[in-house]
Amino acid sequence: MKKIILNNRSIAIALLTLFTIALSPVVNATEKKPVIAAEIKFVGKVQNNPVFELTVPGAGVQEEYIISVRDEHGNVLHVENIKAAGFTKKFMLSLEENNDGSNYSIQFVISTKSNKKSALYTVNNNTRNVEEVVVTKL
Repeated sequence: MKKIILNNRSIAIALLTLFTIALSPVVNATEKKPVIAAEIKFVGKVQNNPVFELTVPGAGVQEEYIISVRDEHGNVLHVENIKAAGFTKKFMLSLEENNDGSNYSIQFVISTKSNKKSALYTVNNNTRNVEEVVVTKL
């Protein structure tokens, strides 16, 4: 009878250990890639240059944000530091050097200094002319 009770205890301890070990990597996996809640919108064009609006909602705590804008070749178009709890900022980018500004690919990187959170957005624009020919029988 004592053997059965000892076996049940050892099985219970083994199951408890197995479940504890199985659940711990799930918690760690969610903490490895913190992301900033940010939103980028295309607002329109001013003098044939695209204008984007970046919105970072505040979390109630003032953070120091680093905003970097790069083109498809990795060239830095704009870098800015902003210290705020939350903000909205518009960017007008002069892209005339790249195929007269019609086709472009841009990356927005928003990161924080304090807790190393970041967000990466890629903006692609392709302009095409479409010619449509319709033949109708009368």
